[in-house]
Amino acid sequence: MKPKTQRFIVPAAIIVVLAIPLFVTVPYYLHIMFMVFLFATMGLGWNLIGGYGAQLSLGHSVFFAIGAYTSVLFVVYKRLTPFVGGVLGMALAVVAAVIIGLPCFRLRGPYFALATIASGEITRTLLLHFKDFTAGANGVPLAFHGNDPLFLQFSSKAAYYYLMLFLLGVVFMIVRAMERAKIGRYLAAVREDQDAAESLGVKTAWVKMTAFMLSAAIVAACGVIYAFTVGYIDPDGVASVNLSIEIAVVVIVGGIGTLWGPILGAAVIVLLTELTNMFLGAVRGGASLVLYGILLMVVIILKPNGLISLFDRFWPKKQVAYGTHA
Repeated sequence: MKPKTQRFIVPAAIIVVLAIPLFVTVPYYLHIMFMVFLFATMGLGWNLIGGYGAQLSLGHSVFFAIGAYTSVLFVVYKRLTPFVGGVLGMALAVVAAVIIGLPCFRLRGPYFALATIASGEITRTLLLHFKDFTAGANGVPLAFHGNDPLFLQFSSKAAYYYLMLFLLGVVFMIVRAMERAKIGRYLAAVREDQDAAESLGVKTAWVKMTAFMLSAAIVAACGVIYAFTVGYIDPDGVASVNLSIEIAVVVIVGGIGTLWGPILGAAVIVLLTELTNMFLGAVRGGASLVLYGILLMVVIILKPNGLISLFDRFWPKKQVAYGTHA
């Protein structure tokens, strides 16, 4: 593909995405696009540690739940705006990342993954246990008081669409800058051979922890926006291991350790899930989970580098991927 054509595609795609709410007014369709942006953003955040750093975290729902619950509970109990609660939630998520990372980064491979799963289940159990504060399994609803941008309440789904799209753009630029910076090269070294990286003077513990903390803050921010878009949160919805697995699957299917992979993976997974639920959900419960399994096996067998590798012939590899793909 010619360079001029390449420079045209991205701006054209941005214009199309920005214009969608002007022509698509059905709330359900806008919500689907919102979910694509949500999982793409979480995927980019997860990819920092799970892709670039090759640390398979299956407990990122912890940070999503911290962001969602902190922002919502501060609104319910203290009437602080979601912006204040969101910043506090992101800060708490970073603290949680340090608490989880210090012991878990001593482990490698499947042991690290199992430890992060345990952290997610502990968080979900705590949210269920302290029901006087978190309402337990009943969840916390948010009363709608009409259009109030200060409290992230809008009568139109388009506002949430643009809000999530904005966060996706910001996170995309942050991750893009990180992978081109020195820390990106350090993460690549950790992924390829952690022992060799340490022997060359790379402070692997600091590198992994930095990526983990930023990843936690990004996912927590997603939890804030999700909570006020849906208007209701509960432990099983925002702190389940299923959510952590979905985030990881989005990245693995799209292209782990790549910049565009999480966006492509989110589009494919979310759209296929909605179609599956639409046509099979009423007669076949759990059809979307079967879809995850089948799609994951097919991609791993046929395209182990993810669906993004389908575009290698059209785009220079340095624009499509990172690390082993670059």
